[in-house]
Amino acid sequence: MPGNSSMAREKSMKKLKTEKESKEYKEKYTSELRKQGETHLIVSALLTTVTFAAGFTLPGGYKEDDGKAILSKKAAFRAFVVTDTIAMVSSLCAVFLHFFMTMRKREKFLEKHLLWAFIFTMVGMGAMAIAFATGLYVVLPHSSDLSFLTCILCSCFFLSFVVENCQFWRGTISDMVDKITSSLKKKKE
Repeated sequence: MPGNSSMAREKSMKKLKTEKESKEYKEKYTSELRKQGETHLIVSALLTTVTFAAGFTLPGGYKEDDGKAILSKKAAFRAFVVTDTIAMVSSLCAVFLHFFMTMRKREKFLEKHLLWAFIFTMVGMGAMAIAFATGLYVVLPHSSDLSFLTCILCSCFFLSFVVENCQFWRGTISDMVDKITSSLKKKKE
């Protein structure tokens, strides 16, 4: 009997050690999620600030007699207003999610909200790039090389996003190509 109690104690100690390690891991993981959230919050807050300011300092300015936007009839101006609003609302949603994350402790909750906040921030960044391009396009002469160059350079944001995701998909795409190639070879034989 004394041997059984010592074995039971060892099992109990191992179980406690595993639970403690698991708890430590969860705490460390939760801490890392919070650190990422803090960094993302800074980006989201800056996006919100910039898009808010852009909404009130409209390209082309205002008419002196009635205070309305001078370029309000142009399609590029309308695109600017819509994309600036999308950027503002998306980044504001991200800020709200980050703020809401401070009140929760569960890692699954933090993961989910961090992911959604990241998505909203990315949408806001994309919309801000479009708003910037359309804002410049509306005030620059349309036939000028400068307006064309501005649109091309603003597209680099999306190009960098595609390149980053292509690295993620590269293995998947090459596997698909290999499968298609091997199946075509089999059909020829």
